[in-house]
Amino acid sequence: MGNNNSATGNSPLKKHIETATKTGVLQYDNKKLKEINPGLCLPGLRSLSLNDNELQTIPTEISLMVNLKNLSLRNNQIVQLPDCFGQLKKLENIQLGQNQLYTLPSSFANLSSLKHITLSNNRFTIIPESILKLQNLQLLDLSSNQITQIPDQIQTLQVDELNLNDNRVNKISDHIRLCPRLKTLRLDRNNLNLDIIPASLLLDSNLSLLSYDGNRFDEKAFQGKEGYEQYMQRFTASRRKLE
Repeated sequence: MGNNNSATGNSPLKKHIETATKTGVLQYDNKKLKEINPGLCLPGLRSLSLNDNELQTIPTEISLMVNLKNLSLRNNQIVQLPDCFGQLKKLENIQLGQNQLYTLPSSFANLSSLKHITLSNNRFTIIPESILKLQNLQLLDLSSNQITQIPDQIQTLQVDELNLNDNRVNKISDHIRLCPRLKTLRLDRNNLNLDIIPASLLLDSNLSLLSYDGNRFDEKAFQGKEGYEQYMQRFTASRRKLE
């Protein structure tokens, strides 16, 4: 086609691809890119950034990018990911915020190297089951979706920080206290009542930071909840470690 949306001819994208074959890094943000040409899926790429484009689909050829560690596709129009996505075993950081995603392929559970996942500003109504099987997560950002509950299955989630700000959470399973590594839970602006938060999460978990601004209770009410003292002991200890 000979424009920015093609990886053929003398297009700007082709020049970026030629450079990327040498550097292992391809950044092509905000170029009105409508599709990922198979020629862009270079096996040697370690980092790919296609933010602020007009992508709607991801080709199956993405599975060829077996050395990819960082993938950023923020602010596109992506509705779903192909099942072969799970073959990107070296992925450590994936940015998919501001798309139209409402589900993830089951193969997502195979991305055992993932440390950071951003899925904010999408269309999720539940926490994707495939994420609950990942073992090395540090951050899971599901803010600004339409998630209504934290289910019993949450206990298998291996993550240090879970961000559920700006959702519609109205039910939180007591099993969240069993998340082995959860230190930070963000629940700002969910229209929560105080009794929705399990006392056991404060009494008997590893949680050291609970963020709850913009809900239907204030700091004073929170201070009166069962388990508050135990939670504050962990909160204070974690702050001291940072000093």
